[in-house]
Amino acid sequence: MCTSLTYQTEANDLFLARTMDFSQVLDGRPVFLPRQFNFQTNFSGKQTTQYAIMGAGASYEDEIVIADGFNEQGLAMAELYFANEIVLEKHPLADKLNLAPHELITYLLGNFATLSEIAEKIADIALVIPNNGAPTLPLHYILTDQTGQAAVIEARGGDLTLIDNPVGVMTNTPNLDWHIKNLNNYLHIQPQAFPNKQFNHVTASQFSQGTGTQGLPGSYTPPDRFVRAAFGRQYLPAATTINQAVTNILHILGMVSVPKGLNIPSAGVSDYTQYTGIMSTTEKAYYMTTYDNPTVYRMAMTDDMIHNRHEVKWFDLPFDPQVVDLD
Repeated sequence: MCTSLTYQTEANDLFLARTMDFSQVLDGRPVFLPRQFNFQTNFSGKQTTQYAIMGAGASYEDEIVIADGFNEQGLAMAELYFANEIVLEKHPLADKLNLAPHELITYLLGNFATLSEIAEKIADIALVIPNNGAPTLPLHYILTDQTGQAAVIEARGGDLTLIDNPVGVMTNTPNLDWHIKNLNNYLHIQPQAFPNKQFNHVTASQFSQGTGTQGLPGSYTPPDRFVRAAFGRQYLPAATTINQAVTNILHILGMVSVPKGLNIPSAGVSDYTQYTGIMSTTEKAYYMTTYDNPTVYRMAMTDDMIHNRHEVKWFDLPFDPQVVDLD
């Protein structure tokens, strides 16, 4: 599952945001990784980052896995499930930097500043099925930088490439090309009500508000979530401030968030939106809400952290509901 989108205010403040939808509890929390962070890869040994990273991640057997984040240069990235269509290498390739799918975000955010830099080097990277017992995560990725451009990386066989994403939205399988073509099926949806229509001697008129959205798909499948997110992104009033942008993004992603119990995969455990993360790359801040606690928490990557902090920093959020009593 999962839905992601890019966003831009009228003042050119830039964002990448996502819902984290999964059935297994991931314990995703905000985390800061300093410059010169060392992480062990499955095939290519220890890698050292150049840039500081902030995002959401979890620790598994002393390995920090980043699911979404941004770096000090304003490059942002999120991983989403790409089941059934991903094509991974079965064995490491001699002329490539070989990475497991869950290692790609840390590597790219740690060593690249722009999409153009990644476009030049992405073909030198191979995504390979792990051989150390780690789970094989079928992932694809959405990226953006300080140009506001959106791009996608999908392992479809052959060299990896950076794929332009003109919609600025991504969900899950099928691939991005399919989702963009599927928008052709929704030319009839609009925020405006439809006008009256004459049927012989009868004038049919709207019986309530919202007639323009009749036909907006409502399921939790990736195609339907893609269309709803693209529709919300297109038509919500433009934000003029960062706070308005965060509010708009939360409303758009609220259209695709999955409550517990409404989407149960074959394993029988409910898939649900565990957290919503918003990467504000212009101000270098990460916003998060969790399933049980819709309070918006903000974590900033300060200049002091970038230049002087040398240790990993985890941010502890209250996951229980926060209720404020007013007198």
